[in-house]
Amino acid sequence: MSDKAHMHDEVIRASWQRCQSFGLDPKHSPEIVTLHGGQWQEAEERSSDLILTTQEQVLPYYENILVNSNSLVLLADKEGNLLSRWGRAGFVNQMENHLFDKGTSWRECYNGTNAIGTALQTGESVVVGRDEHYLVANRYMTASAAPIYNSERHLVGVLNISSDAYLPTSHVNGMVKVMTQAVENQLIMATYKSHNNMLIFNTSSDNLASQWAGLLVFNDDGDIIAANRRADLLVGQSLRGLSVEMVTGISQLQLSAHPEGHPLTFVGLSHYRLFGTIRRPAGNRIFSSVSSKSQKRIEPPIAEHQRQLHHLDLGDPSMQKAIRQALSVVNSDIPLVLQGETGVGKEVFAQAVHASSERASKKMVAVNCAAIPAELVESELFGYVKGAFTGANNKGSIGYFRQADGGTLLLDEIGDMPLHVQARLLRVLQEKVVTPLGSTESYPVDFRVICATHQSLREAVAEKRFREDLYYRVNGLTVFLPSLRERQDILPLVEVLLHQLSNGIPIYLEDDVVAAFRLHPWPGNIRQLINVLRVSLAISGKERIGITDLPDDFFLDLNQPDKEVVVDTEILVEASTWQDTLPALFAQTDGNISRIASISGVSRNTVYKRLKQLGLK
Repeated sequence: MSDKAHMHDEVIRASWQRCQSFGLDPKHSPEIVTLHGGQWQEAEERSSDLILTTQEQVLPYYENILVNSNSLVLLADKEGNLLSRWGRAGFVNQMENHLFDKGTSWRECYNGTNAIGTALQTGESVVVGRDEHYLVANRYMTASAAPIYNSERHLVGVLNISSDAYLPTSHVNGMVKVMTQAVENQLIMATYKSHNNMLIFNTSSDNLASQWAGLLVFNDDGDIIAANRRADLLVGQSLRGLSVEMVTGISQLQLSAHPEGHPLTFVGLSHYRLFGTIRRPAGNRIFSSVSSKSQKRIEPPIAEHQRQLHHLDLGDPSMQKAIRQALSVVNSDIPLVLQGETGVGKEVFAQAVHASSERASKKMVAVNCAAIPAELVESELFGYVKGAFTGANNKGSIGYFRQADGGTLLLDEIGDMPLHVQARLLRVLQEKVVTPLGSTESYPVDFRVICATHQSLREAVAEKRFREDLYYRVNGLTVFLPSLRERQDILPLVEVLLHQLSNGIPIYLEDDVVAAFRLHPWPGNIRQLINVLRVSLAISGKERIGITDLPDDFFLDLNQPDKEVVVDTEILVEASTWQDTLPALFAQTDGNISRIASISGVSRNTVYKRLKQLGLK
């Protein structure tokens, strides 16, 4: 049993246990508890924005759900009370009378295990099959539901699709998630669209219009004041409270001045390149132009899509070997696997392979297999025709594989691709044709495939998580990218990154910063280095970075002791000032900055400054 199936079984089992604790009898009918009069009016008024947003701004885009199947879309408030319903009601007559009336509660304590009540209980999306309903009277239908959160991340309701048809639950659950995200997006936009800039971003420039795109809102100070859950997922952490510059690597001023509707790209805190567009506030305020200081450039940085493999050669022997290997097959159909720790720059390397090849004039499509919802992986990759499944876009979709025709396809984190999708991918690579979901027509495709992974695919094959036949199909040549701590070119790399981050303005590092960079283990690799440089540039506010400009968390991994350091406590007793104690502590701890800071009760920055004053650094 897969982990996902096991988790689902645990959710259903826990719900049945709750139902037993409520004293429910599976053979009894649901208890119909309905709001009336003033209570109902108050609940409806409280959720009026939610009802209006769902009905007028979201459902019209998914009307084929209601047309193509005998199903109902249900909307409930945060208490589980039914607010509204849309669609065919053919199977409602089989259910308990009034169960689908407005104001009726779908909480588990009244209605047993059901998608709405269980989603409210868990705070997560849930699928409840026919026989998984606790009450026998409810086993006429299958249902998928997901909670809805507002711009403050407060639970405001639940969206549900119920049907008596044997619909593919994976697609229905995927559509519920997408519709829920669409509602949340509209709630965020309604709150902030008049006065704040928004950044909409996704894994491809072709899916920015998707409801499954990331959305964040930032104010004039560059602080992120709201973000949808998809944005958090794409970047890999909660974004609220961070600065937009920290997340994207682009200053608030530049983002605010970026032409609306024009695409932009960034990496920032994410694991891979993202594509975005700016949406200006409805008031469309005027922003000041970039200062003359930032116009002082020596040479514009090379655009990401133009960097070729030779641009990545900064003198490190391991990188030079990787570049030589890639160049040897750059114009062949031999598939590449790029293996390395998270953050070493696998997508940058893949883009350089593409830019160095005869396919450079065509498109490179990067797909992060771990970032696409499991229910939608197949349709996103292979595409689908109109009406292929419940919730399919009326225009269909050609999918990522056909988008990459003639160019290069990067399958990032391919080790996380579901097994059933791996089987279809193998056929595409063997036959060079793609058959969209719901279609009998196949389309020829010609693309160079590059796979990237932070894990060993050999081990994944041994553990039955990755198909052996697919492994030998994609593993023409494995190129190992070194971690940053193993590289001998960190200073030339820092120079290149600073040149890009400062838009060509020369930035100087003080000697103690250079020394700290050389000593640092860089567990987050190049991504961590980029973030450190961004923050340091913001803190310094000038063209020179000193040790005090480095972020505090930079020092957490620096000088971590391999063994316990014993300090002569008499030093602390006999000495009266830090000028007396610091030299002895520095000697006894072998210069371990973290240990000195802990003993002295001061920050690492303070230790560095004092050591510099004493000439010890």
